[in-house]
Amino acid sequence: MDSNVDEKQQSNSPIQPDSLRIQYSTSDLDSPISSDEDSINLEMINVKSKGEAFCDCHKKGKEKECTCGEEDTCFDWTWDEESKSHASFIKEGDREVMFHIDYSGGTAAVRGNTKLHKDQYYWEIKMTTPVYGTDMMVGVCTTDIDLNKCRHVFCSMIGQDSDSWGLSYTGHLQHKKNKQSYSSKFGQGSIVGVHLDMWHGTLSFYKNRKPLGIAYTGLQGKILYPVVSSTAARSGMKIIRCCSFPTSLQFMCCQVLRKVIPSHLDVLTAVELPPGLKEFLKNNVQWLLQPFPSSAPGPLKSRKRTHSEEDADGPGPSKRIKYKLLDK
Repeated sequence: MDSNVDEKQQSNSPIQPDSLRIQYSTSDLDSPISSDEDSINLEMINVKSKGEAFCDCHKKGKEKECTCGEEDTCFDWTWDEESKSHASFIKEGDREVMFHIDYSGGTAAVRGNTKLHKDQYYWEIKMTTPVYGTDMMVGVCTTDIDLNKCRHVFCSMIGQDSDSWGLSYTGHLQHKKNKQSYSSKFGQGSIVGVHLDMWHGTLSFYKNRKPLGIAYTGLQGKILYPVVSSTAARSGMKIIRCCSFPTSLQFMCCQVLRKVIPSHLDVLTAVELPPGLKEFLKNNVQWLLQPFPSSAPGPLKSRKRTHSEEDADGPGPSKRIKYKLLDK
């Protein structure tokens, strides 16, 4: 590999120990392949990007035909063909994006085609290819972000400025170049959920449909768009769910139900509801009411949750409100 490319890439990579800088500078340019020449790089990538997947398809060699978690057929928005960097290629009904089809020379990004500004928004991004390299990120941004600004630089693009808020596959949050540890890593087959609450001005993430807690606050009054970015060659991400719901008493009641009902139970199963209401909630806010293991890791577990966090995300313990379980 040309030494000038190596040096340029290392100088723009996040500050890491020397061994990691070397790994990133070799792994971004070409995706993992089976040749002997890249066998060492592939081994390094697998070690550094190991993350939980939503299913076991990639372990069984069935990642190309995997449709696990892709139950939805209606989508509020897709990727915007007019709002992407040059190395981003949109396909499959504008829901899937591939980055750096031939080789990677920097960072590519794409934005959603619908503005988010007043409601409750939830979407899920599935990592359809190996996750590796300097960074692969999910987040939100304003229209002020230049999606081509890092096309010749390998970097963590989302969150480098005041106009974007991002989550890296390494588990770090980034805004205004400030990084903070948030979650465990995600990898190929992982489903990253995003909940944007424009009533409270908060942004929360989910991993494989388990809540990770509030990541950002103070977003009220902004007009935001979904955004993803990648430095890795032949990397891909796919929208598998995106929906919105008005901020209403009904939605807040759903949040309360999710807090007071044990997290391993599905709210729609645990609570006796009229059939019509149950079907309506299933179609609109199932992502909020679905069960998840109580032992799911989260960055907010070690500290006391604030009232704003309790309002906007995730279940909290309570014994004051009782619910009626259906007879089995």
